[in-house]
Amino acid sequence: MTPKPKPPPRGDNPAAGPASKSAQAKAQDDQVMATNNSSIVSKRSVEKLYYPHEPHFFRYFVKKFQRRAPLINRGYWLRLRAIDVLVRDFLCGVQKRGRRGVVVNLGCGSDVLPWQCLTRYPGECGGVKFVDVDFPDLIERKRQTVIGTPELVGMFTGVKEAAGLAAPVVFESEQYVQIGCDLRELGTLRQGLAAAVGDFEECEFIFVAEVSITYMEREGADEVIRWASTVGRAEFVLLEQILPDSEDHPFASTMLGHFDKLNTQLKSVSTYPGVTDQHARFSSRGWDSVNVWTLWQAWADETFLSKSERLQLDEIEQFDEWEEFALFASHYCVVHARAGSKSDAVPAPSVPSNAEQLPTQSVEMRFDECPGVRGQRRFAAAMRLSQDETDKTEQSVLNVLGLGTKSRLQSCDLFRLGTVDGEEAITFQEGGPTTRMCHSLTDLGGGQVLLAGGRGSPSAPLADCWLFNKNTKTWKQTHRLPTALYRHSVVALGRSGTALLVGGRGVAEAFGGCLLYHPVTGWVNCEMVGEKPASVYGAALSCSGDSVTGTFSGVYAGGLEDALVSDQILSWEADVSDIKKPTVRFNRLEITGNMQKDASWLLTRFGATCLQQGDEFVLLGGIARDHLLCHRDEVLLCSLNKGGITITSGLIGKISEERQSRPRPLFVGHSMVPMPDGSVVAVGGGATCFSMGTFWNKGVYTLQIPALEGEQKGIPPAASQWVHEKTIDIVPIQRKPPVTPKLENIGELAQITAIPRLKLETADDFIKIVRDGKPAVLEGLDLGSCVSAWTLDCLVNKVGADRKIVIHEAASQAMDFTAKNFRYLTAEFGDFAQRVKQGDRVYLRALSHEKPSEQPAVLAEDFPALAPDFVLPPQLSLVAENLFSSVLRLSGLVNMWLHYDVMANIYCQVGGSKRLLLFPPSDVEHLSFAPGASSSSIDVFSSLQSPRLAHTHPHEAILSPGDVLFLPPLWLHTATPTSDKSIAVNVFFKDLESNHYASGRDVYGNRDLAAYEKGRQDVARIASSFKKLPAEAREFYLLRLADELRTRASG
Repeated sequence: MTPKPKPPPRGDNPAAGPASKSAQAKAQDDQVMATNNSSIVSKRSVEKLYYPHEPHFFRYFVKKFQRRAPLINRGYWLRLRAIDVLVRDFLCGVQKRGRRGVVVNLGCGSDVLPWQCLTRYPGECGGVKFVDVDFPDLIERKRQTVIGTPELVGMFTGVKEAAGLAAPVVFESEQYVQIGCDLRELGTLRQGLAAAVGDFEECEFIFVAEVSITYMEREGADEVIRWASTVGRAEFVLLEQILPDSEDHPFASTMLGHFDKLNTQLKSVSTYPGVTDQHARFSSRGWDSVNVWTLWQAWADETFLSKSERLQLDEIEQFDEWEEFALFASHYCVVHARAGSKSDAVPAPSVPSNAEQLPTQSVEMRFDECPGVRGQRRFAAAMRLSQDETDKTEQSVLNVLGLGTKSRLQSCDLFRLGTVDGEEAITFQEGGPTTRMCHSLTDLGGGQVLLAGGRGSPSAPLADCWLFNKNTKTWKQTHRLPTALYRHSVVALGRSGTALLVGGRGVAEAFGGCLLYHPVTGWVNCEMVGEKPASVYGAALSCSGDSVTGTFSGVYAGGLEDALVSDQILSWEADVSDIKKPTVRFNRLEITGNMQKDASWLLTRFGATCLQQGDEFVLLGGIARDHLLCHRDEVLLCSLNKGGITITSGLIGKISEERQSRPRPLFVGHSMVPMPDGSVVAVGGGATCFSMGTFWNKGVYTLQIPALEGEQKGIPPAASQWVHEKTIDIVPIQRKPPVTPKLENIGELAQITAIPRLKLETADDFIKIVRDGKPAVLEGLDLGSCVSAWTLDCLVNKVGADRKIVIHEAASQAMDFTAKNFRYLTAEFGDFAQRVKQGDRVYLRALSHEKPSEQPAVLAEDFPALAPDFVLPPQLSLVAENLFSSVLRLSGLVNMWLHYDVMANIYCQVGGSKRLLLFPPSDVEHLSFAPGASSSSIDVFSSLQSPRLAHTHPHEAILSPGDVLFLPPLWLHTATPTSDKSIAVNVFFKDLESNHYASGRDVYGNRDLAAYEKGRQDVARIASSFKKLPAEAREFYLLRLADELRTRASG
């Protein structure tokens, strides 16, 4: 077939040389090139973890391996996979047709596509030429790396001398070419391609643009696409960002803000926000057939990967960030277009028509903002605190445990509607459940709330269960789950005091059973009859009615099955008249009404919350298969009928008061609580938006659902707004070790030992102190001019008053890391210093200036103007030779919480004075450190005069300017100022071989040793192996093992 005529090329005159650029344009190009640095680190992480048996090529472009988070790894794996599959198919096609293939990577950066293809598909790469194109500066750096690396250049034959090459070609071999060219200069690009591959008519091209041309002006990017269709037989693979639900979507706004901050704006995304727009973009620019997928669709498409390949990824890295993965993948598309060949036109993709036709209903919504970071937690579970479910006067909500801004939390957030007079203080000092996320919280009635399961990491599900008593505000352990589970679905069965659990995720697979909870008999397996549901987790489960005994019914829909959102929609009916032999019958629900065609994707979700009242069923948030849930269908109202379910409408919240602004919520990881007035309250929630930041819901959303309204209608007036009252710590209940002796005298107190003060003559003197493993105050060392020169005013002059820093702002003198009674605040250095002078409770623990979340602080790099003033004397050469980090610490009138450091360190007091209390590692069992935690909530300074610390062995040091305290690893310590300010440099160093430390990122130097991290996993597996034994036997043997471990620890 003769190719159809193409429009004449524009802007590709070979004679047209590159135009000179302004300084501003050059700076913009540099910022675009800098995006390569982050992406190749992530791709290197994927390469090392996911392709252990292949040669690794990114390693030559990435100086230091950094293991990325599972979400980043899986996202980049999918990006690389989509490109790899389409290029592989092209290579196979040209091989079969006997044509000469040319693979052109537009904006290649440091990608290693040529080397990967030559390694993976050597038989299909015969005669193929790979061409890398990017800015001349970047291509030159890549050329230097290639020619200087035998493993890279050695894969090519016929490498030409650089002197014999004509610009823009900078490297040429028989298999591989590099062209240094701005993609806006298409004439130069065509000239370079012609020099590299010869006659275009004899070639078939595939152009690859992976998140590259989107940084160009939209007109320039479109011209690249149009020009590529004119070279002859060609294919184009484009992977870039889209906005499927406008820039108002929380993920989209976070993404756009990230690139705006980098000054690398996405310049095509607003013109081509969806898959249909991208289809039209290519179809109108000379491409005969166009296929477009979102990456979320590609994840489920056999074109790109099979079911077994999806599941095998979990064997490499445990994964449970599904909502965030879906949000990321829904905001990227991959386009595959063909031109100049016989190919059938592919119709434009679209969101299923039923979503467009979904009737919507505006409902009243109110947003009550919480200040700062208060209330920010995800994958928690919430309850209403009133005992009387019809009581509309006591409006309090408790959001329990979950994931915070940095880690899983050992606390709850208390929200109140307005001010409640005379309300008793709520504390959980009697103990409660340990830190976890993805657990369930089910109100059983009668003032009892059941907390079940949850997880630490995805490979550490939990089986313990707890009852919360609303009257006494206390937690009590109850019957354990027969198997550890998280993301299970639990619902109370009316007013029976029992609950039904279906599905969930265990250690290695989904749980396919049903369990009935009874407060006396515990968890009982249910017989499942009818259409047995698929084994899923994260499904929606509801129950209708408020019966006390007998039969209960509801809906069970969605969940994750084989790494995809399941399409099952089932009704269930439970007969619990015989509590020892409960039965649950499942039947498929038919979708009825005008929305029946292909509407299952709206109803079948993962991570949604739901509620049912009579025949009305409400589904809120979560993620769906293949498509992003948009604003109109995030909240779905349905009606149940005999054997069927009808989608009534999408509910769109509208603010009733014009003065109130409402940021759009993200109903992911949120907690939902139904209220007696027919409203639902959503607290918490948010998502990590890939590598572009984290979005948090910043307050409480109240949504009025007319179908659920009782006698009292409408949201309470704005005068009674939801407020975050406080965060309440839960002290985990821990069994006291059996060897702990009882106090002979209740008045006995801990005896304080003074830390010895020593002088060092040689470096060997310090080595002996380190080997001895005991703390010491080192006197008479020369730390440089800092001791005499550094005042707050001096520091401001050297650092700069406008330097941005992140500080702790505390509510009381005793900071508590677990309770988070402080907030992180970005401030200017000069303002911070002034606040210290005023006596404010502020504290600076300096972070890395360039990459605060990725690498440790180093004084010389982060504060170069201060570095000459502070020196490590020769006696401390061991520290300098094994340096991990050097941290500037400035504080006002605040105490540092009790914690331990895994690495040895020296604390150099430069200005002011400080009192430090240290405890030997063996005291850890007496100081309320939760498993896996490196911090404790005990305020040691106020507890020393109480018997609580009688079994501890405190060591005290008072530091003055010039003193250096050696802190051995794992010694627990806390500090309080004895002057109005404190200036110090804290230097961490490795005193063990590197292989003893845990791999991966460790910004603060307090990540536990690798043996301990592995040991905790082993403990979880050991405990799991006893799960089928009766409770008494399980406890008996686990305690014996604990004694054995204790004996070995002291042996």
